[in-house]
Amino acid sequence: MIKEFLDLIKENIVEHVKHRLFVVTLIVLVLFGVLVYRLFDLQIVNGEKYQESFTYKSVKTVSVKATRGNIYDCNGKLIAYNEASYTLSYNSATDLSEIAAAQGTTSNELRNDIVYKTILILEQNGDKISVSLPIKLTGKGFEFTVSGTSLNTFLMNVYSASSVDKLTDQQASSTAEDVFRYMRGKDLFNISDTYSDEAALKILAVRYEIWLNRYQQYMSVQLADGISEESYATIKENSNELPGMEVNVESHRVYNDAIYYAHIIGYIGNISNEEMDKYNENLDDSEKYTADDMIGKAGLESEFESYLRGKDGYQKMYVDNLGKVIEVIDSQDSVAGNDIYLTIDSDLQKYCYNALEKEITSILLAHIKNVTTSNDKDDIPITDVYFALFDNNIISIDDLAAKDATDLERSVNDTFQSSKSYTLGRLDDILNSSHIPLYNLTDQYQDYMEFICEQLSDAGIYSPSKISKTDDTYVSYINNNISLCEYLKYAISQGAIDISGISTKSDYYDTDEIYNVLTEYILKEFENNTSFDKLVFKYMIISGELTGSQVINLLYDQGILNMATDEDYSDYKAGSISSFDFMCKKIEQYEITPAMLALDPCSGSIVVTDPNSGAVKAMTSYPSYDNNQLTNSIDADYYAKITSDKTTPMYSRATMQQTAPGSTFKMITAFAAMNEGAIGINDVIQTKGYFDKTETPAKCWIYPSAHGTIGISKAIEESCNYFFYELGYRMATQDTGTYSDITGVERLQKYAGMFGFDSTSGIELPESKPQISDADAIRTAIGQGTNNFTATQLARYVTTLANSGTCYDLSLVSEIKDINGNVVYKNEHKVHNQLDFPAEQWNVVRQGMRQVVSVHTSSSALINQINVAVAGKTGTAQQSDARPNHALFVSFAPYKNPEVTVTSVIPFGYSSGNAVELTGLVYAYLYDPDVLENTTITGNNALSD
Repeated sequence: MIKEFLDLIKENIVEHVKHRLFVVTLIVLVLFGVLVYRLFDLQIVNGEKYQESFTYKSVKTVSVKATRGNIYDCNGKLIAYNEASYTLSYNSATDLSEIAAAQGTTSNELRNDIVYKTILILEQNGDKISVSLPIKLTGKGFEFTVSGTSLNTFLMNVYSASSVDKLTDQQASSTAEDVFRYMRGKDLFNISDTYSDEAALKILAVRYEIWLNRYQQYMSVQLADGISEESYATIKENSNELPGMEVNVESHRVYNDAIYYAHIIGYIGNISNEEMDKYNENLDDSEKYTADDMIGKAGLESEFESYLRGKDGYQKMYVDNLGKVIEVIDSQDSVAGNDIYLTIDSDLQKYCYNALEKEITSILLAHIKNVTTSNDKDDIPITDVYFALFDNNIISIDDLAAKDATDLERSVNDTFQSSKSYTLGRLDDILNSSHIPLYNLTDQYQDYMEFICEQLSDAGIYSPSKISKTDDTYVSYINNNISLCEYLKYAISQGAIDISGISTKSDYYDTDEIYNVLTEYILKEFENNTSFDKLVFKYMIISGELTGSQVINLLYDQGILNMATDEDYSDYKAGSISSFDFMCKKIEQYEITPAMLALDPCSGSIVVTDPNSGAVKAMTSYPSYDNNQLTNSIDADYYAKITSDKTTPMYSRATMQQTAPGSTFKMITAFAAMNEGAIGINDVIQTKGYFDKTETPAKCWIYPSAHGTIGISKAIEESCNYFFYELGYRMATQDTGTYSDITGVERLQKYAGMFGFDSTSGIELPESKPQISDADAIRTAIGQGTNNFTATQLARYVTTLANSGTCYDLSLVSEIKDINGNVVYKNEHKVHNQLDFPAEQWNVVRQGMRQVVSVHTSSSALINQINVAVAGKTGTAQQSDARPNHALFVSFAPYKNPEVTVTSVIPFGYSSGNAVELTGLVYAYLYDPDVLENTTITGNNALSD
């Protein structure tokens, strides 16, 4: 039995040994035995030893950011450069659960605590976070700082809606306080009641920014830029208490002479997802932007991004489990961006900006009158000046109700609240009870009625376009013959009122019910409407409820003026100078500037070019802004301030603001007429002052007088409208003998295009598209019609006049060099068009331009007192009967051999004589600076054109 069993085993063994899998099985068993042995050795025999020497390794690639290229002026003066700075970021991937558990709190509470501690450190050292929430807390409560699309996007983010349509009605109509309470509550960030609302708002700004990054937690979120060394050191020292907070040394963009160059240079900022997609579309992988890159956001920083950017390098390395570098296994150095050299002369640029501010200031002072109101559009009542300080947010209405308000601020606020309450009650009576016709209302309440319509229109409730301008009821309302109640009820009947956005009820059965909802909305809306509040202040000032003295003292209480350093204040308090004279003195001393007042005029531009190349030597726009406050990361308070400024300081007047050219266009008409055979070089026209050859007669500025019999040069000198009406008429009648407006317009368009008005000026910045008039040949011939050009486009035009026919593309960039000094771009001064007119034509036109200055302008004017002969042409353009005319002047010098052109534009500058005075300051600086020592800028230079 046993033997049989042993034989069976033997047979099985032999059979398995002979099987082809036996060897494989044996090998597996041997390898498994070796593995068991090694594991035993590693973990049991030598486990402790190996544990001590083990290092976890992973490969990490770190980008080495390239230094952005510098920007220099034509003389090598540094304008834009980089310097090292400290930035604060939060690492979203930081796990706080273990730390929070050890402290007996939650991760959320700990994160709020970390954020607030960091904010306090920054504020204690004069720094602040650079992120913000579009909600502010004022004396009136919580308010949104954005509207429209921006507000909708914010609400979508807060409520995690994929689109505006996905917001519930309640969410879509949330007030600022609703959103604040929701974000502070347990559904989102659960910020403890131990924090004040002010503190919670700051915490929310940071938490919201971090939260927006929740799907990219491997990316750090930048919270502050350019923080001080003190903040840097304190955060580093307290890093154990501030897990997730990281302070790094990064390159920081800096601009010298910021306000003088802001519109040219622009600024940089963090790249957005949309921008990243756009830039990366045509880039190789090695050149693509990443989410932490900075790009040019405006100006040359944006237009020349590819040149300035440089090429990032990298380091590929092994790091341990603590992130410590073990070994660098590969690297590539970054390559700095290219340097840009401008055609701009910094000294001239700064002078032009300051001269522009001085001229505008002088114009204001020449027209400010010590009266309460005036029907003369040339007058600026002193009450308008006082009100402008409120209207342009120089004096803060919110601060009047702040907890730390001064006695004066509280007193003014009490008066305001009383006046506002009375005004609302009076409006309630007018709208709902008395229905007083407009002609029986005071100017004040007529203004309120107009304001109501404007507010309803802005809110999308009232659509004035749905009522014809010739409608009898509309005409009656415009002429103040009916009440606002009657007009609004008529608008309701005509379908011009839509209350669906302000009421949840779907059906209304009569006009009265809709009107009641409308008036209820109006009165409720005005309870917390900043624009309405400002209108109340306007009439408080006019009525004397708020005096000039109180306004002046508010300037000191709110820190706009400094009592401690003001030598004039003691005289004012002593009564030796009136409120009117004191305010004028502050304006004269530029302590209160045109940019602060936002009255007419408050803006302007100067463009200076080299007529032999089209190179721009200066290009200033007033007012301006400090682009250092927007670059790298945006200072939210500063951005809110300049975007709410009524003077729109970020708007480049030189390249974007269009005005009718007025009489500066007349040289084009002269060339068109000469070349189309409408007049000979030596021909004359008997002018009559009143042109009545068409169905729409037109007057010369000199009417009822006339300029008599004159030729081309004299017509340009005198800016005779009749002469150029006649030229326009002749060109419109040449073909058939019958007046054809289209024919005349097309001929003028042809020659305007030759002088560069058929395209933007070529300047390397965004620019408004020029508009050559497309109707009314008679008025187009004198620069009216629908002509609209920027200062840069006028500058290209006068550059062409100065050099007798070469129409260059204007340019700001001279050349670009790489880090080794090699030229990678050279401006070749592109010619847009060449005008081959006979020399005699150029001479007769240029002679007329010279006579504008030497004959038509006073011999005592600065432009005739300097050591250079200037030729030019004035232009006055009217935009509104209620506002002053625009003032323009295009010019070149020296007359016989032009070296420079100057174009000056002052919107609402009253008279072109003021533009001439401004231009004279520029030529004096360039050719005869000694004369400036005794120069008085009057701002009141009447000149006919």
